Amino acid sequence: MAAVLQFSGVNCGKINALTLALQAGEIGVLRLAGKEEKSVAIELAVGERNPEAGAITLDGAPLDASHPGSIGWVPESGGLISNLKAWENVTLPLWYHGKRRVAEAEEQANRWLAALGVESEARSAFMASPAARLSTLERKRAGLLRGLMLAPRLLVVDAALFNGVPQDLKSSWAAALEMLAKEGCSILAVAQESDAALQWKTIG
Repeated sequence: MAAVLQFSGVNCGKINALTLALQAGEIGVLRLAGKEEKSVAIELAVGERNPEAGAITLDGAPLDASHPGSIGWVPESGGLISNLKAWENVTLPLWYHGKRRVAEAEEQANRWLAALGVESEARSAFMASPAARLSTLERKRAGLLRGLMLAPRLLVVDAALFNGVPQDLKSSWAAALEMLAKEGCSILAVAQESDAALQWKTIG
């Protein structure tokens, strides 16, 4: 069976001969020397940049042929649109990729917010808040929630998402990603040396 994500001898910028494979339901950490290498690796994994040499595939096919919505991305600080509410930010990819089912989205939001450690009485206020008014931690949480709800084939996470997150929440967030992985999603956390240590195996 082909790996969900596979880098085969990839060269790009300061990245040389990078080879890795990530199977369905697997979480792997790609740890690189610096910020530049990390940024390049993320751009390659989400299909925003093509390798100068080597190949990248998703389920055995070229990455650029992947179905829209099959790759999700969680930036370090959430990557939210400031003039939209948290709910709008979180569900925007679902609407964009034709998964506009409001009741189902609300159910999934509650499920994942519980997994992320948000008490039931706080969920409505959080989701109704404009992104510009959210704290750094809340923005990170919203970005992670968006990735979880998309339930893509591959979820790429900037490991700096976990920087500065209290240990209890960090554990909850990691457990939520593990829940998603058990549902068949492959998760690639991309880190540089200064990022927080993560519990999953290092690949590449």
